[in-house]
Amino acid sequence: MNGLLDPLPWLILLPLAWASLAFLLGPGRGGRLALAGLAGQLALALWLARRLIEGGPVSHAVGGWGAPLGIDLYADGLSAVMLLLTQAVALPLAFYARAYFAQGVGQFWPLAGFLLAAMNALFLAADLFNLYVTLELLGLAAVGLVALGGGAEPSRAALRYLVVSLAASGAYLLGVALIYGSYGT
Repeated sequence: MNGLLDPLPWLILLPLAWASLAFLLGPGRGGRLALAGLAGQLALALWLARRLIEGGPVSHAVGGWGAPLGIDLYADGLSAVMLLLTQAVALPLAFYARAYFAQGVGQFWPLAGFLLAAMNALFLAADLFNLYVTLELLGLAAVGLVALGGGAEPSRAALRYLVVSLAASGAYLLGVALIYGSYGT
């Protein structure tokens, strides 16, 4: 399918776009933009689920470069369910967060957008290394969200989360290297 009409890359690009715009708008802004972006993400996830029901699993070579040089995205029934669940939970949470953070709290909207982009990429990753990369991005966005409250306690919690996350991702990367070493692929 034409890359412009394929929902797979847009499920990652759309949250990155609205998160970047929310960052440019400044701290505490971007709630409306996030709601519009999340509605678009839900529509894309529904579109993808419909395509999967009609034609089975789909894949997309990002930039036209397939594996092993490029990044392949892959969607099947499980990834569609996870994408739908993520968007369906994130949209009402964004309504709540917009009211909760009415006075504005730091860079919540950009971090939330980057977190959602990483989650969507995680569900669409077609190989173990890209799964590792998305787990790293997810962890970094989550650490930023934990530290967002400011003060000593959130900073301590974010640092603990970062250390545990880095240790776990190091173990995961070692496992990926062992699998690649054993099977040569």
